[in-house]
Amino acid sequence: MRIKPRLKSFADNRNGNVAMMFAFSLGLMVMVAGLAIDYARAYSIQSSMQADLDAAVLGAASKLSDPTEIQQTALKFFNSNWTAKHDVQEVSISVEKSDETNLIGTAKAIVPTSIMGIVGYPEINVSARTQIEVAGNEIELSLVLDTTASMAGPKIDALKTSAKALIEDVFAAPDAAGHVKIAVVPFGQYVNVGLGNRNQSWMDVPPDTSTPRQSCVTQPDITGTSNCRTETYSGICDGMPCSYPTTVCDYTYGPPVYRCTDYVDIYAWYGCAGSRNHPMDVEDGDWSTEVPGVLNASCGSEILPLTGTKEDLTAKIDSLTTSGDTYIPAGLFWGWGTLSKEGPFGEGMEYGEVVEGKPVRKIIVLMTDGFNTLSPTYPAHNGSDRVQANELTEEICANVRAKNIDLFTVAFEVPDSDTKNVLKRCATSNDHFFDAESPEELSEAFKTIAAAFTPLRIAK
Repeated sequence: MRIKPRLKSFADNRNGNVAMMFAFSLGLMVMVAGLAIDYARAYSIQSSMQADLDAAVLGAASKLSDPTEIQQTALKFFNSNWTAKHDVQEVSISVEKSDETNLIGTAKAIVPTSIMGIVGYPEINVSARTQIEVAGNEIELSLVLDTTASMAGPKIDALKTSAKALIEDVFAAPDAAGHVKIAVVPFGQYVNVGLGNRNQSWMDVPPDTSTPRQSCVTQPDITGTSNCRTETYSGICDGMPCSYPTTVCDYTYGPPVYRCTDYVDIYAWYGCAGSRNHPMDVEDGDWSTEVPGVLNASCGSEILPLTGTKEDLTAKIDSLTTSGDTYIPAGLFWGWGTLSKEGPFGEGMEYGEVVEGKPVRKIIVLMTDGFNTLSPTYPAHNGSDRVQANELTEEICANVRAKNIDLFTVAFEVPDSDTKNVLKRCATSNDHFFDAESPEELSEAFKTIAAAFTPLRIAK
């Protein structure tokens, strides 16, 4: 009978229970915190593994046609990223070709735990999986490239290197030649649309003429030449300071002589396209209104319309030469024209056209090294109204963007902040504008642009 009261008294005494429950709760909280730390670390490693695996399989996709190199290429990409970031080095990665247009990659790693090891879980298995598909989107790209006099020398060499690397990157993707077409549009004061297009319905070129004439003057006759040497003179080339060598000599003159010389004044077309009256100079439309050809003007290398032949594109880039001043709207107009179904060349697809369930993607990359030194005098580009030229540049950019054409702009060693701002506003977004202050930065800009539309996508 005395045992029951004592048991009741023990049960009613809560001092020991509180201490025991506190100790148990504290241990539980520490355990939960430890578990959270271990799982957070494992999750961070898994997220990074997924990103590195995605990059590795994208890199290996360039070897889709050669399965023997897929695994090796993927490992190279993965290890270059992974080992620099993590102390978990034991990672297994496998990349396999599932069919002609897909790669599947998997990665696995064992992450040691800290607190969880106390309760019998010394490690956590993490894994990642990705599937890369050759997207098959039809891509039409126009490279609108400044080839004015200020681009002479190292600048044009840097441009050629960067543009050819972009072409290589784009065509490195499997089956790119079946889905990618690129046009090259060199520009300066004018764009050369090609002598072979003289009689096209969209061109209005005056006939070439030649008029003989005779000029008679009385002037001293040169009787001797000596001390010829090369001297360097300074000047302005396309709005930028430049220097150029010139051969000069000392001359000995005799008595004045009356002399007549026969000349032929030639007015000829060399492929240079002028501008239609505004607003047709900033629009892709009404091609029944012809583009005027400008006689006796120089306009460099002619346009290469859209093509999927990498060798033709590389050869065109290699052939670029420099001359003349800058009128950016001319380059943009014809860059847009190469992408147009209704326009002069007609190789482009319809805006928004869908092929095998995927919309065509149209892209313009505009690169320039300076500001508009010229403006339109319709049809020629002989004016000097820089404000007007900038306004027309932004107007045509807005019209291009309205057609859902991705517009990338690249300022290459441009010293003028106004021009940079125009190019930045022209671009589809801030991420589509690049301010390259060196050949290295130009190369990086073109590489980034190429990566933005490579015909590969992460399917899963």
